[in-house]
Amino acid sequence: MTTITSDERTVRRVSRRLRDLCEPIASCVYFAPEAFERYQQIGLDDYAVGYFTSRGACMGRVSGEVVTATFGVFNPEIVIPAVDAGWSKTDPETVLAARQDGATAAVRRMIGEPDTARAVEILRDVMEPRSVAGRSLFAGLRSLPFPDDPIGALWRACDYVREHRGDGHIAAWVGAGVDPVEIGLLTECYWGMKPRTYIRTRGWSDEQLDAGVARLEARGLLRDDAFTDAGRELRRGIEFATDAMETRVVDALGEGADELFEILEPWTKAILDAKGYPADPAELMNRDDE
Repeated sequence: MTTITSDERTVRRVSRRLRDLCEPIASCVYFAPEAFERYQQIGLDDYAVGYFTSRGACMGRVSGEVVTATFGVFNPEIVIPAVDAGWSKTDPETVLAARQDGATAAVRRMIGEPDTARAVEILRDVMEPRSVAGRSLFAGLRSLPFPDDPIGALWRACDYVREHRGDGHIAAWVGAGVDPVEIGLLTECYWGMKPRTYIRTRGWSDEQLDAGVARLEARGLLRDDAFTDAGRELRRGIEFATDAMETRVVDALGEGADELFEILEPWTKAILDAKGYPADPAELMNRDDE
């Protein structure tokens, strides 16, 4: 079984709490009507086109293949046409401006006009010195001008946290020898979700899901759409590896963690209460703290 030292427990606890608080603030852009309205105004009428183009635009006018690689879990059969359609109608600068404007308006609607300066200061001090090596989306965000608007600044700083951890998570599951379909199936089990539900939002067909289940069963990781002991341990190990790659973030945060978390908590709660993010990450994702 995987064992955790006391230092590793601290990294897990702090990095997950940071994720839980930053994720709804950063990711409300994917659910907010304000963002979709901005995309429609520049000709991106389809949700998938707006999503893939706007999130990937921090890396420039990259191909659908590059977006597929950096996002990790999506079927290239839906990503590549969406990105091609997006670039036929807009450019990175325009879609990035729409994304930032929509996200800022959405966050402001849900949390009002609090003083975000201290939270942004802490997050920038922690995240901006982090290495971009192997972290394509985090690197893309770091390449952008930092927002002047205080609410936009909060959103961007939280997106640093989100994409830094997300890049690490992809490295962790790739390193564990699973593919995009398999990590989705394993994650449904890990989160206690009904099999073959969440993963469908990633564009995989029934045939592709059947094949993924067959591969996991052949490796002794799933049985009857449920974890085997080996499967549970593999998926937990992926999460542990993801946490471990946040060690320098946690070290940089240091004693400022409690102050930051106290500041962020009411804003995250306001976004969850406003249905700006579909579920509390702390309830959905933290299933193996012991």
